Amino acid sequence: MRRQIVLYFLCIASCFINAQVLAQEPNDSEGEIRYISDDLFTYLHAGPGRNFRILGSVVAGTRVTLLQEDTENNFVEIIDDKQRTGWVDAEFINVSRSVRELVPGLQQQAVKTEQTILQQRESNDLLNQQIADLTSLNTNLKKKLSDAEKENTEITKTLADYDQTAQMEWFTRGGIVAVISLLLGIILTYLPKKRRRNDNWM
Repeated sequence: MRRQIVLYFLCIASCFINAQVLAQEPNDSEGEIRYISDDLFTYLHAGPGRNFRILGSVVAGTRVTLLQEDTENNFVEIIDDKQRTGWVDAEFINVSRSVRELVPGLQQQAVKTEQTILQQRESNDLLNQQIADLTSLNTNLKKKLSDAEKENTEITKTLADYDQTAQMEWFTRGGIVAVISLLLGIILTYLPKKRRRNDNWM
């Protein structure tokens, strides 16, 4: 029974110590965001200097969290993308986003731009086709209009000729009627007149 109590107490103490250790460890929500320079990789040291043990390397362009700075040694303490805490040379830290982190966004933007260009090309091709169809239709309409104008000119000329022929025909008929009337007048003038009967002669 006493042994169980001791084990229980040791477990509670161990949990309490682990909780304190975890509470003391820095996390990436406590610092400022920085980026490793794109043109190199840098070593992660256990302390603020190159003479401290190397914990590993941080790839160029990695997003890191800045915890503190050692201005005397020009080193900064960071948390890298693998949640490792260590020190790197401050000259390898940038405030701006790295090319490595920007590339995926740029690639997505390039894909969207290509899709937009493709859609614009398809729309442009459709508009060109519509323009070609409208141009062809306009040409056909112009041809039909020209044919209609020619036909109208021919009809107008035919009507003018018909009017002239009709006028000549009416003029000729009028002349013939006038001549016949004149001849009838002359004939009637020379016809012998009937004598009147004298009822009182007997």
